[in-house]
Amino acid sequence: MLPPLAAAALGAHAQSADQFTAWGDKAMALGQHYGASRYYAEALGKAPGLMELQWKYAEACRQSNQYGEAALFYDKVQKKDHARNHPEALRWLAEMQMCSAEYDEAQTTWAKAMQKERKKDSFIAQRAANGLEGCKLAKRLLNDPDTLVRIMHLPMPVNTFSSEFGARTGPDSALYFTSLRGPTTADGRVKDTADYRAQIFRTTQAGGNWNEPAALPANVNNGRNNANCAWSGDGRWFYFSREEAPGQFSIRAVDAHRANDTGAVVLRMPGYTVTQPMVADFENTETLFFASNMPGGQGGMDIWWGTLVGKDLINPKPMGPPVNTPGNEVTPFFNPSDSTLWFSSDFLPGLGGYDQFVGKWAPGMQADPVNMGMPFNSPANDLYPAVYNDGSTGWFTSNRTGSFAEKGATCCNDLYRFSYPTEAPAPAPVATHELDTLPYNLSGLDTAAMGDGALKRLTSLREKLPIRLYFHNDEPDPRSWSTTTPLDYAETFRSYQAHRPEYDSAWRATAEENTAFDTFFRSRVEGGFAQLNDFIALLQQALGEGQRIKLTIRGYASPLAKSDYNRNLSLRRISSLMNYLRITGHGALAKYLDGTAENGARLTILERPFGKETAATTVSDRLDDLRNSVYSVGAAMERRIEIEQVE
Repeated sequence: MLPPLAAAALGAHAQSADQFTAWGDKAMALGQHYGASRYYAEALGKAPGLMELQWKYAEACRQSNQYGEAALFYDKVQKKDHARNHPEALRWLAEMQMCSAEYDEAQTTWAKAMQKERKKDSFIAQRAANGLEGCKLAKRLLNDPDTLVRIMHLPMPVNTFSSEFGARTGPDSALYFTSLRGPTTADGRVKDTADYRAQIFRTTQAGGNWNEPAALPANVNNGRNNANCAWSGDGRWFYFSREEAPGQFSIRAVDAHRANDTGAVVLRMPGYTVTQPMVADFENTETLFFASNMPGGQGGMDIWWGTLVGKDLINPKPMGPPVNTPGNEVTPFFNPSDSTLWFSSDFLPGLGGYDQFVGKWAPGMQADPVNMGMPFNSPANDLYPAVYNDGSTGWFTSNRTGSFAEKGATCCNDLYRFSYPTEAPAPAPVATHELDTLPYNLSGLDTAAMGDGALKRLTSLREKLPIRLYFHNDEPDPRSWSTTTPLDYAETFRSYQAHRPEYDSAWRATAEENTAFDTFFRSRVEGGFAQLNDFIALLQQALGEGQRIKLTIRGYASPLAKSDYNRNLSLRRISSLMNYLRITGHGALAKYLDGTAENGARLTILERPFGKETAATTVSDRLDDLRNSVYSVGAAMERRIEIEQVE
């Protein structure tokens, strides 16, 4: 979401790197990290070699979950800076490499970070040691999946292209969760707005389908950010988090037995955050578990607990090690049936970002928490574990590949459900070296019906995503309103190559822009085509094994034309890919697209075209400014289609 700058500024077509940087700085100050990344990207197109600008871009990408881009530019900074101005660049490079599942590269970077660290008990040294252990764990789990647990990505209207998190089952058996959703378009996409607020929603299932979620009343959703719900054991008190000041949350409670009760503060610490309440019985006493960065913890966010008497909290205290660390521990959930604590940490050995952990808990517990492994964890962020029915079912939150996303494959959180077959109990926590679980991104698959080979094939396909394919302006079939094309993607790719001299000519006097476009074409356009062909080879193998596969392909366009024209253009671009799938490998995939394969396998394409409305507002839409509206890297990045999901 871009900051509400003046329309004249957004429409300007010859802005300097300094102007775009200033807009990016303003977006960062407003917490609009994705918008900031787009401004910084435009500035880098004009001044690609500025280290401080590269640093700002890396930071904005990291905080908007654009892991690959963040890693690329942290690497540039650390090579130039040599830890003089940005000593943390090496650490963040390793973190982003892990979030991109580049574990070999992350191991090398962590080892380098540890070698450079003089104090072997420092934060960086401890995190590097955990990072190295996490890389080893991730590589082992990727090669040895288990088919016991099933993971389901919740469909729309529960999940949206916005962010959903913190699912809990209420006393009424309904699903409660938090969402940043705003007003939507006719096809369910969220409109940009500068007034997003987190709200708590409730929904139920009917006939296997989810009903449209409804926001809770104004005594909970009061116009501020409200999130993270929990209930007392008797269902009377409803606990939640409310933002009292920017970035500072308190825990509040309302009386569920009194309509429109405005509630009371359970815990507030001015200048700090207390959030993510969870209420459970511990040793016959109602106990509040929560996360906070208030003094007394190990550093960052920590897990705290205290006794509840009615709605009043008595003697809150941090859990301490080994649960809490110098990093961040959040989203606690206590299961009284087996005295296990579930939570997320970004510091303990994990697969990337936040991972979910579990372990037996009691005051003074010394046993190390256990990483829950895959599929509960992924290279992205995995949070908000919630466990029911003695651990056989539950919910969690993730921004892993496969979540609904408009601003990159891992931009936004979605809700996931896990379940174990009723005939087999959920396994008890085991030592980390014994964990053997599913690949992280098999959302929505009936894994119990799949063999190991088929399961690994689907895992490999999803690990290739997203695949982004790029086009020259208004191609294929310029000035056409058709939604299909006779051309295939290989032909449009060659046409793009033939237009390269035009890009060189447009920026002849600007060597930096030429260099930026050369890099874009080599890494994005040519790299995307190579990635597509690797994907097709795996796809053919999976279909040959009899699998039925659905690909979701989304189309984007730059803002040069009207939205309805661009929507048709996006459909033509998707059509060119479908044509390529039909003819590649001497037509090996045609029978699967037609549904005539003897083994029953089928390949289905779900088309999702966008018009102009999703293009970055930093990209020029002026016909008299072709250098920026057609030949700039920013404009070129908008002219693409993406294979974004495999189901």
